[in-house]
Amino acid sequence: MSDAFGDYLKSIGRVPILTPAEEVHLGTLVRQWQDEPSPDLSMSRRGRRAMERMVSANLRLVVAVVMRQNRRIQHLNHDPLDLIQAGNLGLIRAVEKFDPSRGYKFSTYGYWWIRQSINRYLQENSSPIRLPITVIDLVHKARVLQANHEAQVDSQLIADQLGQTTRRLRFAVDAVARGQVQSLDQQINASDQELTLLDTVRSKDEPCVTDDYQWMHDQLNQLDDLERSILSLRYGGDDCHSFAKISGLTGLSKDQVQRLEKVALNKLRRRLEPQLNP
Repeated sequence: MSDAFGDYLKSIGRVPILTPAEEVHLGTLVRQWQDEPSPDLSMSRRGRRAMERMVSANLRLVVAVVMRQNRRIQHLNHDPLDLIQAGNLGLIRAVEKFDPSRGYKFSTYGYWWIRQSINRYLQENSSPIRLPITVIDLVHKARVLQANHEAQVDSQLIADQLGQTTRRLRFAVDAVARGQVQSLDQQINASDQELTLLDTVRSKDEPCVTDDYQWMHDQLNQLDDLERSILSLRYGGDDCHSFAKISGLTGLSKDQVQRLEKVALNKLRRRLEPQLNP
């Protein structure tokens, strides 16, 4: 953990924990302040002080909830202080909504608000491409419905069950899929730890075949049309033609085709020799 996280733990550790009686008293003051449509200045001050006291005394509860997500935090590479900040927002909301008259402890009630706030933060920040929480929730609900069926379910049926259009459901699924990114430094397999995803990406500066052999094409273009045509029929494609086949295509005799091929290859050899063996 960072030094900032350690300093934060030390600072909140100095705040005394509330007794059950204090929790009920402070919670009652906050509830009265929140329920009063037009609170006077005195009530507002008491309510704010009680709220600040309850929040500061329960900051350690937020840390405890965050630490339960430690493995998930490390996997997503989040700063624990960011999640604590998100949990603190849930804690404030819990203090505002807490009603001591119901008889349960604040830690039991506040835990769910804190956890909800942290989970929402993780959902919104699980990818470098931030998506609206409504889109993420829609895809999550669709996946839950799909998991409840043994066979593949039509998207129209799932959309109807969720009260959404098929178009919106498909948009949400596509947006979440496109929002998933991977690091180029990720290892492809465990057996070869040096091979990463970046090694499989072709560089735009890598010369293509046309660039590699452009010098040869320049020499071929200096041959006459008949010589170039014969070499193309003999070596220019996957289906290389025989001398007899070329003879039938060009109207030349087989001996003439052989002689023209030999002449063309000799021309290329004389011109390319200085480049191949400088």
